[in-house]
Amino acid sequence: MKRINLLLALSLIISFTSCKKHKTTEAEGEFASGVFIVNEGNFGQGNAGISFADKDFSKVTNNVFETVNNSALGDQAQSIGFSNGKAYIVVTGSSKIEVVEDDTMERVATISSGLTNPRYFEPIGEHTALVTCWGDPTDNTDDYLAIVNTNSDVVSGHISVGLGPEKMVKNDDYLFVAHKGAWSTNNKVTVYDLVLRQIVNTITVGDRPNSMVVKDGYLWVLCSGEPDWTGNETAGQLFKIDLNNNFNIETTFDFDTTAHPDFLSVSGNDLYYYLNGKIYKMNTGDTTLPNQEFMTYNGMAYNMEIYDGKLYITDALDYQQEGSVSVYDLSDGHLINQKTVGIIPGDLGFHE
Repeated sequence: MKRINLLLALSLIISFTSCKKHKTTEAEGEFASGVFIVNEGNFGQGNAGISFADKDFSKVTNNVFETVNNSALGDQAQSIGFSNGKAYIVVTGSSKIEVVEDDTMERVATISSGLTNPRYFEPIGEHTALVTCWGDPTDNTDDYLAIVNTNSDVVSGHISVGLGPEKMVKNDDYLFVAHKGAWSTNNKVTVYDLVLRQIVNTITVGDRPNSMVVKDGYLWVLCSGEPDWTGNETAGQLFKIDLNNNFNIETTFDFDTTAHPDFLSVSGNDLYYYLNGKIYKMNTGDTTLPNQEFMTYNGMAYNMEIYDGKLYITDALDYQQEGSVSVYDLSDGHLINQKTVGIIPGDLGFHE
């Protein structure tokens, strides 16, 4: 679905040189190469924090934002993104984004105006990013994407969207936004055209889409389904969506009604997801879900991501004490290292 205008293609290539999860830099600061761990902290207690691990995950330093800036991060840190030499730490409970130098953690700016319950940050141009925002979680009509000018670090506008926008993923000329539903539930993926700068489609998927990946012209969307505590339990589903055929759903993979998968990731031609303490692996060419797990995790995953041949699992433990991050080798599933981090570790930012 790439456009053939050469000048436009070149401008897009230049614009998309920075990305949310995997960022390359020539900086030589203390945090120039490694993994940022976003520790959510306890609700209402303002004890969120950022941990940083070296590339080998042999050393972890906790509370790096607080230490460098002599200031608390805030309430419920949700995610981290990168753009133009800066890291953007999204703090949901405090309705703000702390902007720091990505290699030193020194504060550059605090964005608070124009943000209400922000969730995830995604750069879409040289000086532009979008941030998913819930607005008031009890209001189903006020959710939006905040447009952030990453040169001046201010919110320059809003784009109204459906209930509960969460994670985003880019592919060529499009940005996809999963709508998990905030405090309620949703089953949509918004398609935003990065050239036209407008919403061009909405894809109906399963209940509570929680993670997405793009591979070889297909968007894969994993939906957890409604949990049993809602009184209206529905099965998890995995959708394979053809990006070269008007965003049509090519295949739907149905889980058992009581199965609620999460944390879809991709490495090479293999998809990975988490379900009931087990990690499953399936090839993108498979026509059925796997029956046998790839490996077992002895804990309760709060997040799972893959980067550079390694599988990272964060664990919130009892949600009161400091959590942990475990790193596994994808080649055989053996544990490489495990480190204690902050309270309720969630999002990961890989930085080289």
